[in-house]
This record gives sequence, structure tokens and C-alpha cells, in this order.
Amino acid sequence: MEWIGWIIAIAAMVVLAYICWLHAVILKPGKTDVLIVLGYVSKDSQIHPLLKERLDEAYRLFWQYRHKYIIVSGGAVGSRLSEAEQMKRYLVEKGVPAKRILLEDKSRNTVQNLIFSKQLMDQYQLKSFVIVTNLFHIRRTKYIMHRLGMKGGFSASRSLKSIIGFQLKLTFLEIRAFRLTLPIIRRAMDDRNNGQNA
Repeated sequence: MEWIGWIIAIAAMVVLAYICWLHAVILKPGKTDVLIVLGYVSKDSQIHPLLKERLDEAYRLFWQYRHKYIIVSGGAVGSRLSEAEQMKRYLVEKGVPAKRILLEDKSRNTVQNLIFSKQLMDQYQLKSFVIVTNLFHIRRTKYIMHRLGMKGGFSASRSLKSIIGFQLKLTFLEIRAFRLTLPIIRRAMDDRNNGQNA
């Protein structure tokens, strides 16, 4: 029965390695044209703690680096009000000038967050950006950006309380989310290629 102990120990090490890999990402905040804050489902127009964490990080970076704009990205997924509108209201209440916040309120997933935010950047002639999200979400977001040909930095709040309290469950759900993301990326790439060939 000793082999059962070894299996449990190996499984525990694999799980720990996965958690560390997902959360030990390199963050590269800095001076860019724009911050892109990715939305998170907030039901009944109540800001979810994970979305608040993203917004508080964006608020901190905005005043530290004096970015030209903040793009808040997210459609009406969990409530009547879009995530983008909820995020804008939160940031304005904290003191960010409304004219410095751009709304992307059509997206319903991370792939669309990035595609539609890039369209908004092109519209305003913004070249450089930093994505603001949570630690568990960066690896998948980075992969999507790579597939879409986007290059930018990342920032997130490193909080053990947040990781244990909110992000640990989502860390494991990222495996499923990554699998669901792949066909969305393929459709987005096909749509873009068809648009270029039209």
C-alpha cells in the first residue's frame, strides 16, 4: 500500500506546481498609452470582488504612470448593465476623469475583450497597452493575445488573500476555460481572415 502514498504525494506536487505556474507570472506594468481592464461577471450590477481587484489595480496604475486612457471591457453578461458601464462608474466615483475612460461594452468573453479593445485602440490611435486582470487569468489571456498577434504588458494585484479566497477554485476551472477558448479563437481568426479576403 506504500505506492498509494507515493501516488497521493505526486498528485499533490503536480497540483501545487500547476497553481504556482498559473500564478507566478511576470507582470510588466509601465507607461503605455492605455490600460485595458478585462471584465468579470457581476450579477445584479454589483461589482464582484475579483473585478474590484482589477479596477483598484487599474486605478493605482493610472495615477502612477499617467496613462492616456483606460479601456473598460465587458458586455452585459450577468446583469442588465454592461460590465464596462459598471467599471466606468466605479472608477469615476474613485476620481478617474470620465473623459479618460473608454467603454468597450459588446464583448462576452476574453477573446472578444481583446479584439474589441484593439478596435477601440485603433480608433483612438493608441499603440501600447497593459492588460489588467487577475493572476489566474493571465496565462490564458497571454495565449489569446499571442494567437491574435497582440503584444502588451500585464498587471494584477498579488494578494494571497485573493488567491486563497477567490482565485483558487478558478485556477482549476482555467483548464476547462482554456479548452472552451480554443474554438472561440478559431472562429475569431476565421472571421478576421474572411474579412480580409472579402
